[in-house]
Amino acid sequence: MKLAQSFIDTIHAVSVLELAERMNHAPARRGSSYVVYCPNPAHHENTPDCHIEPRRNFFNCFGGGGCGAKGNAIKYWSWANFGSYDPKKHYVEAILGIANVMGIEVVYEGKMTGTVKRDSTATAPSVSQPAARVARREVEARSAVDCDRIYRKFLNLCALQPEHARELIGPKRQYTNEQVIHLLFRSVPSQTDVPAILQKLMDSGESLNRIPGFTQRLKTDGDPSNEKDWYWSIAATRGYFIPVRDEDGRIVRLRVSTGGSPKYIWFSSMPNVSLIDQQWTFNDSIMEREREKNLSQMRKGGAPSGAPLNVVVPQGLMTVWTPGTHITDIFRANEILVTEGEHKSTISANILNRLVLGLPGVGNWKDVVPLVQAWGVNRLILAYDTDALYSETKVEGKNVQVFNALVNFAKTLLANGMDVLLWTWNSKDGKGLDDLLLSKKLPTEIDLRTREQRPVEIA
Repeated sequence: MKLAQSFIDTIHAVSVLELAERMNHAPARRGSSYVVYCPNPAHHENTPDCHIEPRRNFFNCFGGGGCGAKGNAIKYWSWANFGSYDPKKHYVEAILGIANVMGIEVVYEGKMTGTVKRDSTATAPSVSQPAARVARREVEARSAVDCDRIYRKFLNLCALQPEHARELIGPKRQYTNEQVIHLLFRSVPSQTDVPAILQKLMDSGESLNRIPGFTQRLKTDGDPSNEKDWYWSIAATRGYFIPVRDEDGRIVRLRVSTGGSPKYIWFSSMPNVSLIDQQWTFNDSIMEREREKNLSQMRKGGAPSGAPLNVVVPQGLMTVWTPGTHITDIFRANEILVTEGEHKSTISANILNRLVLGLPGVGNWKDVVPLVQAWGVNRLILAYDTDALYSETKVEGKNVQVFNALVNFAKTLLANGMDVLLWTWNSKDGKGLDDLLLSKKLPTEIDLRTREQRPVEIA
């Protein structure tokens, strides 16, 4: 499907400075601009000499005379991920990557015709068309039941590395050993361990087809028409998995904490080829024109993850929240807390003993409204990071994108007859709600209908 122009325009307008912050590049103010270490992974600097100019929304590397990295947010993301920017190869992946990092909803436009399935059971279209003109339907992931079963088997075959255990149990997150076990945090396996793990999964009778994060790749010098030349792999190389659950307690997706930049990614595996006229053909016409050079980059059999909400219950209920048990069968609440991120939502649920929804991004709130209406919830608490309202580092005095998302979310909830409470706190006590709570402090609550303010108390 074609990306909507409004979505593309939104990505082009993304602040380079905010993108660098979200990518954990720690920009530091220097006069009217900010400096970071060059995003080019091949450029090693002793001091940060890549300048970001917020007013021009432009970055430029000056370290060692400059490595060539410069431009807007799209180019910044590309340099960080590819070590260069080639519009023919990187443009689409860059704007989708930025959307993932910034929590911007991907929007498509236009009707789809000449549908071609992208999985390994696909058949050729009835009318032969050039590959670049065939409209392709986005692959749908398997059912929540299938994903939950396969993800649980997979995670139980993965270890938790000591460095990740220390992060989770240490002062940064403060999970207990019991929580780590029940939540199924596991490290991404090494590339040498992946084949054996996936073989065990398949030997247990599981098909990995259309499970986000699992993908088939073509062997070096392999023949795409020979099924024996394809092998299963995973779309992650480092970090640890954070399971994301739906309202029925099923693990429907996995988020990956990378330990690098970007800080979090989805365990996702969109195929880049379709079976057309009995031949695996690149969906990108440019890659198809250079087919022989790009064969080793072929991927099939996977599915995109999307960006689902994370439904979190307090740890005390995890043992009774078995897969297939609807949230309303174990937790009755007319008030739900909404914040951003998997760790933030999980930590907040445990400390506050509340039902929490974790947004996959500040702008990805639209699924919340019908969900809470179906649950019979009439009051929502919004707890966005403090930079939504105030930030010393922002030219505008706040993170405008987060502020706008918060305002639009609140207006929609109010228009649907819900009561909306806003939680705020001093940014010196922590940027996010989890930081605040882990420091043993509580926010102030503002009723957006009555403007009444009161301190929050833990029941």
